[in-house]
Amino acid sequence: MIRFSIFGLFCFLAGALSAQERAANHLQGASSPYLLQHLYNPVDWYPWGEEALQKARDENKMIFVSVGYASCHWCHVMRKESFENPEIAALLNANFISIKIDREARPDLDEQFMLATQVIAGTGGWPNNLFLTPLGDPVYGGTYFPPAEFASLLAQMDALWREDPGAINAEGFRLALYLKDYLTRQAAAVALTPERMHAITESLLAQMDEFNGGMGTAPKFPRESLFLYLTERARRGDRAAREAVTAALDGMIAGGIHDQVGGGFHRYSIDPAWHVPHFEKMLYNQAMIGLLLTRSIADTPNPAHERALTRLIAYLMDEMRTPDGAFYAAQDADSTAPSGEKREGAYYTWTPEEIIAALGVADGDWVNSVFDITPAGEVDDANVLHLPGTVPDPTRLDPLLAALANARATRMPPDTDEKVLLGWNGAIISLLAEASLVTGKPEYWRAGANAARFLQGTLKTEDGYHRVVYKGETSLPAQLPDLGAFALGLIALHDYAPQGADGAAFLAEARNIAEIIRTGFGSADEGYRMSMAPEGFSPVIAIEDGELASGNAMALTLFTRLSRRMEAPELDIEANRLAATLSGFGAEIPDQRAGALAAVLELQVGATGPVRYVSGGAVRVEMAQVDNRVTFTLKMKPGWHVNAHAPLEEYFIPTELIVADMPLPAAAYPAPEVVPLGFNPEPLALYEDTLILTADVPETRPTTARLILQSCSDEICLAPEELVFTLW
Repeated sequence: MIRFSIFGLFCFLAGALSAQERAANHLQGASSPYLLQHLYNPVDWYPWGEEALQKARDENKMIFVSVGYASCHWCHVMRKESFENPEIAALLNANFISIKIDREARPDLDEQFMLATQVIAGTGGWPNNLFLTPLGDPVYGGTYFPPAEFASLLAQMDALWREDPGAINAEGFRLALYLKDYLTRQAAAVALTPERMHAITESLLAQMDEFNGGMGTAPKFPRESLFLYLTERARRGDRAAREAVTAALDGMIAGGIHDQVGGGFHRYSIDPAWHVPHFEKMLYNQAMIGLLLTRSIADTPNPAHERALTRLIAYLMDEMRTPDGAFYAAQDADSTAPSGEKREGAYYTWTPEEIIAALGVADGDWVNSVFDITPAGEVDDANVLHLPGTVPDPTRLDPLLAALANARATRMPPDTDEKVLLGWNGAIISLLAEASLVTGKPEYWRAGANAARFLQGTLKTEDGYHRVVYKGETSLPAQLPDLGAFALGLIALHDYAPQGADGAAFLAEARNIAEIIRTGFGSADEGYRMSMAPEGFSPVIAIEDGELASGNAMALTLFTRLSRRMEAPELDIEANRLAATLSGFGAEIPDQRAGALAAVLELQVGATGPVRYVSGGAVRVEMAQVDNRVTFTLKMKPGWHVNAHAPLEEYFIPTELIVADMPLPAAAYPAPEVVPLGFNPEPLALYEDTLILTADVPETRPTTARLILQSCSDEICLAPEELVFTLW
């Protein structure tokens, strides 16, 4: 016999109502796709803000906070199992004030609450679910809870609060104070000498996965900031660092974390071999892995890396670009299977029969063999395409992958999170600008410039920037990582502008953003805060690398690059103060703060890569290596020159190119101009406007090319400078 209590009958009937028949909760009007996914939950959700916090204080109720993001698989699971469950909703509504937070919209809050859960539970992830006191202090937290366990937890927390609220408040206060001390802590400055940096690099290389590439076991993340640091070390001649970066990229390109059909990369893999991914595709992964690929092929030709980069950018342009030219945040892990249910990876996985149906027997059997597609599969009896062997001939493979893409397009695609985030777009702009130079495709630069103009025109305010635009509405003040990443994207547009394009306005706006950071986010001596106006239980000093390098690492890189492209002595001072602050943090936990190490390295030793700026931006140097020849193109600003190879006065430093310790012969230098200058009574030999130097490169590599120059105007000569390029 089935018995219904009145309450149970009510819950049953309420659960039968569709979302459209329910009243909207307090998330009405939210500008977050994630919050809007919960708009018609029976849980009376509030967005984070004073209304909800004041209500908790007024009613003396504990706060339940749930943090997630729109493309998160386990967030969807908990929404369906618990937050759409009327009985659980009734418990939450009766005894708690419930707050939903989009971690991608509020990274400052996410950082605080994730640390709290990691301290409480020993692990973290999303959804991140916490209980706070009415004053906002955390007391308990965890990630995904099955519905029965979650309902029991709600009852226990309510009982504890009713029994002794004073004890709960006291425990929350103690924990919040401990967490605040950590989030705002200082680290003693250390001298990041070449010897110390070498030792740090060796310690990182010792942690590499020798079999699959990358770092870690399972789950396995790309760790892009760490590998971008190793790229910097490789560009300074470290062969082991270069091998580690190449192995990581090779492993990801061959694995299922790489969308073999559609291009781009998933967020992480659940196994050490990069084989089975967690299927969400995040914009920041495309930006950061794309930069790794770009710098790999800039340093040495690699057809597999260039193919992966080209397909990644094509994916961005085809699927992630907004009508205004900016880029969406993410695509979901879940999609609708032929059975009608939503499943993780349904859009991306294949059976052998599906491959043959799309390609025919001969080509289908070949593709099944290439990608090791079996009847058993790895995910719900279907296969994640990966390459267990070497990459076959792309001239046969790529047309077949295009045919599979057409077949896949008939499936229900995953949802796209259509919010546009300033910082993640800034990272994409950096990728597009740099890839434009490396691949010789100016259309990439134009796409980045279009995105930058849209973001500046849409998100810039009288006193800073907003960080989100969604369906035409802007919201939320930009945070430190947003401003740092966007400003670095603007500098990249300036640096890599193709012939005929003017990047000066982009550089000027990057300088404006640097001033917003300096004046609005605290002090370089303590490390900049993540947000202008801290909320939650603590300010956050942005030290840890996350989706991008840490906000302070990007701020340091920004100050360094601006001070080398324009007259900005105050930024040079600020950069050195900030580097001292970050040095101890970077040396303390290098694998989590590699962005800071890379930023300090650039400040101390100089930039790497094919484009450099010297003499406060008076001279731009571009290096191009083709086969066994290397060419340096120096472009001087109007009113500036470099001394000739034989400058006529012995106290002037000659321009000199030395490759593999062999000086370029005097006859290889072009004839100089001989002109009088205001500060010298005798005529001088010099190069103005453009200077091109070309030299042979020996077969044995890596080797170095050293360019020595002294920049002068009509009134002053600057100190001589030496640029070192590693030639692989």
